[in-house]
Amino acid sequence: MRRGRRIRSGGTSARLRALAIGGVSAVVSLAALAAVPTLDAAAQSRQSEATTATTSPVIGAVGDMACDPSDPHFKGGMGTSTGCAESTVSSLMLADTSLVAVLGLGDFQYACGDPADYAVSYDPTWGRLDPLMDPVAGNHEYQTGKDAFGKTCPSDNTTAQSYFSHFGAAAHPATGGHFSFDLGTWHLIALNGNCTRAGAGGCSASSPQTTWLKQDLAATRQPCVAAFWHQPLFTGTHEDGSAYRPWWKVLYAAHADLVLNAHIHDFQRYPALDPSGSPDPTRGITQYVVGTGGEGFTDFVPTIKPKPVLHLQRFGYLRVRLNASGWRAKFIDSTGAVADNSTGTCHG
Repeated sequence: MRRGRRIRSGGTSARLRALAIGGVSAVVSLAALAAVPTLDAAAQSRQSEATTATTSPVIGAVGDMACDPSDPHFKGGMGTSTGCAESTVSSLMLADTSLVAVLGLGDFQYACGDPADYAVSYDPTWGRLDPLMDPVAGNHEYQTGKDAFGKTCPSDNTTAQSYFSHFGAAAHPATGGHFSFDLGTWHLIALNGNCTRAGAGGCSASSPQTTWLKQDLAATRQPCVAAFWHQPLFTGTHEDGSAYRPWWKVLYAAHADLVLNAHIHDFQRYPALDPSGSPDPTRGITQYVVGTGGEGFTDFVPTIKPKPVLHLQRFGYLRVRLNASGWRAKFIDSTGAVADNSTGTCHG
């Protein structure tokens, strides 16, 4: 069953809160919020639904979310068809009252998670879903130096402190950002894919985080297993994801079912694969890439192998029903249309 709604510190002003109402950002006083339908009421409704349907909870998954307010596509928060679509996609997800959890797949606020940018771009849009958010850190949470628009990134990004401060306990700072939990018959595992960053725990076969992953998988008795982190093993681009092969090997040996990633700014659905990328319909893991939260798009390279079953250059989110012995996933694009349907059966 879904854990109780989290109250986090930071990220939202104590006196003012930004809401996106009808796609337009507005600032309202906290006193006025009692008259406005907010996620708090929606979260309570979702938790009630989860109580009566614990065998098939519904989750959302998405990453690469809020663009930099200096981005020319931002346009006061309204965005364009090719960038800064966070208001549109988050509003669709907010309206999906079946969701009992949101897997935040990293890169929440571009370009480098500056708290001032959170307040303008992320908080009025994706921040409305923070009470349901199970986040993992992306590479932009650790970006240092100057961003693409010439602004200096927070100096404490060497350890992603702006990210951990924003999400508080939900980001599990004590472990460096890895954690796990159960929903229905599923065991969900969150990992920090920033392998070389201080405190992340590493990604090699003998790293502390991989050791924890092995122990966590050995301890679960759930028949279905999904893992999520930011950077994918199979990217559909020239970017090298091989740092995550040790995790795939561990997950594959434990008969895991799903891996959910972002980082590449598109939607990709892969067939069931083994850690080398070869098709394995019997024991293989299905990977989804959902870097479609609004920031922008990445060029896809169709000659890269393994090839996804489907590639879409659209904004949107993945909606996954976690059934007792399998899953049913739909990619909901920014128009609200179902752009992809897929199903699978658990190995356990």
